[in-house]
Amino acid sequence: MRALLLIALAAAAWAAWHWSRFPGKWDHAFSTRYASDRASLVTGRRSLREVNKEAARAENSARKRAGAEEAKYQQDIQELENEIAGLLRPGLGSHVKGPIGDLTLYMHAVKKTGENPVDIPLAGLTATFRSDPTYMIDLTLPGSRTHRTKYPRRREPGDEATPFFTAEQLSDFTLEIMNAAADESNFRACRDARLPRARKELEAAQSNSAARDEALQTLQDVCAWQKSNPRRKEALANLEEKRRQWQQLTGKMPPK
Repeated sequence: MRALLLIALAAAAWAAWHWSRFPGKWDHAFSTRYASDRASLVTGRRSLREVNKEAARAENSARKRAGAEEAKYQQDIQELENEIAGLLRPGLGSHVKGPIGDLTLYMHAVKKTGENPVDIPLAGLTATFRSDPTYMIDLTLPGSRTHRTKYPRRREPGDEATPFFTAEQLSDFTLEIMNAAADESNFRACRDARLPRARKELEAAQSNSAARDEALQTLQDVCAWQKSNPRRKEALANLEEKRRQWQQLTGKMPPK
């Protein structure tokens, strides 16, 4: 019974939709007497629909190409802008080692925490490990300003939670800081050589908009053509004539 009800509801929905497409009396929408009139309207609608689909395909293709060229143009510029920004403002860089007490080594700086936290640039930095009277690592900047970090020589009894570092570990860490400072010097030398070239490449990328401009112009041309497409005008005029004929027959103007 439920299946029959669903079938009846579906049939009623289709009949209502069909009638809305061919308005008028019942006979106008369903009788074989007016089948040729309905067929003429269907043909007119189909012709316009095919022209519209063809136009939509052409416009979508042009729009996709324009979007792809715009994305490539912006990507080339963004990559160079990111590279230049990274060269000028490298920040801490990736993590290298630590924390070793209050010191953590990064690619471009040493981060010092504790009472006087500070990010110490590696450029020109000198690192010195001292063991008398206590363990300490001195980080000296090119202007001779020094940041000192102290470490206990021995672990206090019962204090197992506090990290403890041997003289060898601290000496090795100091050497890693010095090596990182040398790498930073190489980075800055390469940066100074790369920056002018990267800036010129950015200017060239910003000027190299020919493919993007051509694709955008093609899209505009396609859209303008569709508005004056003679095939669409002809199909639309033909459908309008079929609609007027249906209105004269039934007194109702059918939808497009």
